[in-house]
Amino acid sequence: MPAQWVRDSVTGTAPHLQPGRPLVGGQQADGVGYGYQWWLPAGDRGEFSAVGVYNQFVYVDPVSRTTIVKLSASRLYGTSTDEAISGEEETIAFLRAIARHGH
Repeated sequence: MPAQWVRDSVTGTAPHLQPGRPLVGGQQADGVGYGYQWWLPAGDRGEFSAVGVYNQFVYVDPVSRTTIVKLSASRLYGTSTDEAISGEEETIAFLRAIARHGH
């Protein structure tokens, strides 16, 4: 796999990868961009995540050189956009706290 493709896939330089990008109808995307199968949280650390269908996560924070794998089997995941069901924002906040601990 070309190194440039890997860099492009996690940097969010393309408009469709930008967190908070305008959507159809003037709505804003949530605090993540998406592309190349990666979710890119808003921020300046270059973090990226893969998110599985049952709320599994692979979270990477290049600044702290941390990779975290979260295994899950949430049968309700994907049935609602409600944060109480998806837990994505809470999970990202938790994984960020772990990556930053001691750095």
